Amino acid sequence: MRILVALLALCLPFAAFPAIGQALPEIPTIQVPPGGATVTGQVAAGGRNVYYVSAASLQALSVSIASPGNNAVFQVYGTGAQVSGTAANAVINGRTLTDAGTKDASMAWMGTIPQTGTYLIAVDSKGGPASYTLTVQLQ
Repeated sequence: MRILVALLALCLPFAAFPAIGQALPEIPTIQVPPGGATVTGQVAAGGRNVYYVSAASLQALSVSIASPGNNAVFQVYGTGAQVSGTAANAVINGRTLTDAGTKDASMAWMGTIPQTGTYLIAVDSKGGPASYTLTVQLQ
């Protein structure tokens, strides 16, 4: 009996962790050559598409989005943002960069990268499904 209690005590802390092999969203990385990069996509109503962008400290990052009816917006999250959920409906836990948050409804943004690392760009629709062209530049 004592062995069973000891085994349960060892196993219970692991019950809070996600199951091994649980799928996390596959997030594409936008490679930004000189002159910038352009990504086209579609986001479902209520959905979200996410992309990684690597940048160095003090680089200027410029992001803009174009969509029919101006129906797509984006946010830029700092390094350390955590992503969960599915690829089509990602949930992001982290801080956005100044003036690039969910309440800003950004369609164009430019700022200085505070630290070297991987940043996250999330694209949302304002209403129904939206096709979009996302442009990213680093200087």
